[in-house]
Amino acid sequence: MNDLRWDPSVLIRGDKVPEFWHNHFNNSERRVLFILGKGFDVRMNIAIQELIKICPTIQLECWVIEFDEGIGSHSTKYLTYVQDNDKELTSCLTGKKIISKKISLWSSKAKGKRKRIGDRQAAQILESFDQIKSFSDIIIDISALPRGVYFSLVGKFLTFIDNYSNGKKPNLFAIVSENAAIDSKIKEKEIDEDVGYLHGFGGTLELTSESEEPVVWFPVLGEDKSEHLEKAHSHIRPNEICPVLPFPSKNPRRSDTLIKDYYQILFERLNIESQNIMYVPEQNPFEAYTRLTKAIRNYNISLQALDGCKAVISTFSSKLLSIGSLLTAYELMNEIGVGILNVDSQGYEIDNFDDIKSLKENSELFVIWLIGEAYED
Repeated sequence: MNDLRWDPSVLIRGDKVPEFWHNHFNNSERRVLFILGKGFDVRMNIAIQELIKICPTIQLECWVIEFDEGIGSHSTKYLTYVQDNDKELTSCLTGKKIISKKISLWSSKAKGKRKRIGDRQAAQILESFDQIKSFSDIIIDISALPRGVYFSLVGKFLTFIDNYSNGKKPNLFAIVSENAAIDSKIKEKEIDEDVGYLHGFGGTLELTSESEEPVVWFPVLGEDKSEHLEKAHSHIRPNEICPVLPFPSKNPRRSDTLIKDYYQILFERLNIESQNIMYVPEQNPFEAYTRLTKAIRNYNISLQALDGCKAVISTFSSKLLSIGSLLTAYELMNEIGVGILNVDSQGYEIDNFDDIKSLKENSELFVIWLIGEAYED
């Protein structure tokens, strides 16, 4: 089967978003579930504020995911900014229903060693389709959510809607306020010692050490991720590596700069062939999904003499490209065996928060329509 589920697809961005929301949500029959993360990121409330401004009478329930990063996290120093964002959200949603969903990112383990559990706890937020069957539209804003949390969360909603909705499916949207300049100023600190496949996106990859099938790795590259890259490579031990670079991008030289920064690792230490490099558009998750899916299927066909292959995707880049990776893994996990290996950090650090605030207005909103009316015959 070589059909692509999200081809054609619907992506709304920038100045097209207000018009879309006005046309789609100014309808008294719409009942919306809006999910977002409670964090320090200045982009946390951009989308929901704009939606309420355009559709003030919308029937909306908001789930706020509060994630505890642990006492030792670098991010705890930004609690004041988290509280400011929370007050802003509460003010925006006057008269709307707000439900807090608390999760822990870490659990204590034997001998004092911590284990990351945020992805599993995020998936458990949705326990039954009954929780969401009354909503016509579900929006998951990943702007202020950690990668492990939003991967599992979006994956769980996709699975439940696909498997348990009878008749008309609710519309499911993933949205993100994209701003590469802000991303570059939020630095990850102290990456995890243990890495693993995200909950719901492991497939049979945990068993690859017992399998003779070759493993092809697709690391989606972003800035300052050398340590992440090496950690992931040591865990996967792939037979083939296909680095994925963002091109075209807002900065036309970005992919060249990334190749220069990772040259020693990619070409001298990992011996990657230049023809293995893939390019995907920086701001189109559906095109990233299309190219990744086709590449993995092609590898699987080429390696049929060895019973096909397994594939691993690691996302070290933007949230838009992460969504493209998520869709690829979701579509192929049962067909071929595709997993998402995440290398997370133990917190974040920002040099100057005023710089972040000054860049907020340059954020661009992307609405990624995943399930619903746009895909009905």
